[in-house]
Amino acid sequence: MKQAILPGCLLVLASACSTAPQTSTQPTAQTINQVRSEDGMVVQQAPEGADPTEWSKARGSILRTFAFRALEKGLVQQAREYLSEACELDPGDTACHAALARLYLAEGDAATALTYAERAAKTDPNDPEINMVYAAALAENQRPEEATQTLEKTWDAVEHDPQFARAILTHYSAMGQTKEAKDFVHRMLTEDPKHATSWSLAGDLMLSEGDLEGATEAYRKAIAIDPNTPTPESVQFALGGDPTTKDPMVKAAREAEEKGDFHAASNLYRFLVESQPQNSEVRLGLSRVLWEQRRFELADMQLQKVPTGVRGWRGHLLQAKLDIHFGRFGKAKTSLLLSLRERPDLKSAELLLHYVEQKIAEQTADGTEDT
Repeated sequence: MKQAILPGCLLVLASACSTAPQTSTQPTAQTINQVRSEDGMVVQQAPEGADPTEWSKARGSILRTFAFRALEKGLVQQAREYLSEACELDPGDTACHAALARLYLAEGDAATALTYAERAAKTDPNDPEINMVYAAALAENQRPEEATQTLEKTWDAVEHDPQFARAILTHYSAMGQTKEAKDFVHRMLTEDPKHATSWSLAGDLMLSEGDLEGATEAYRKAIAIDPNTPTPESVQFALGGDPTTKDPMVKAAREAEEKGDFHAASNLYRFLVESQPQNSEVRLGLSRVLWEQRRFELADMQLQKVPTGVRGWRGHLLQAKLDIHFGRFGKAKTSLLLSLRERPDLKSAELLLHYVEQKIAEQTADGTEDT
């Protein structure tokens, strides 16, 4: 099936990373240290006198922190184990369930992702981020109608949230629901033409149809309303330049990347991502550097946070390479076609597309076509 949008905040839940506040019935840092075994594994039993429920919550929070630190170091398997244990400790820990669902989605295990996303959605049905994860998992499990219903229901409560709006538009596009995508954008322009998100989405839709002139004009209006509007690379050049190069930190990160100093570039891009989480260009840069460092899972996770409409041909090509690496040939073909639409003369994309089509044909013959 066509690729559905993965959540925009893949595995970044800052509020979930802090440990629970201490109370008289919760374990302190000292007692937590005391219940770690010699090999570093956390012991299951609560300290004497500690409230079991509060202990589980505190330990779940610690495990969640360990998981995110493991992900930062590229230890994906270890992060998965920490999150799984936290979910077992506290079935109501929606942050861990959602994070684990995102991790499985990034790895292409849609069935397991749906299990955890569904649990999180049942516990907290009104959380927009959780519903984005749930919708993505439903779509990846070939349940597009339910995914659409989940997104549309949540949209009523979070109107004009740029990230969620792009999630809905990308979902419609991924499902081939062109009419629904156009109706959604038309409704936004009609209801609130003075909102930058309305015009940037219109630009995304026009760009997906190959109308660069119309997309540029739509983004011009969006930028006039909000100068910080993330803009696709092709539109940036059509507007007369790349505004992100005005940031000296971004310039330094790009220079380090171009020189092949990926360690320095990674550090710079990570700092920028933390301070500018909505800046798609720096997240794309971090994805590219992680790819060069062969940290494929982390590169995939970062790229999934970048809306499809603003990735540009380089972002689409990188997504295709990651999809090929993980054996997602159907999705790789979609990414390559998007890249070629912006750069029809891109030889590397043509060669990869030929290879991918061969792999798809082989899988079809064997009855093992990826979904």
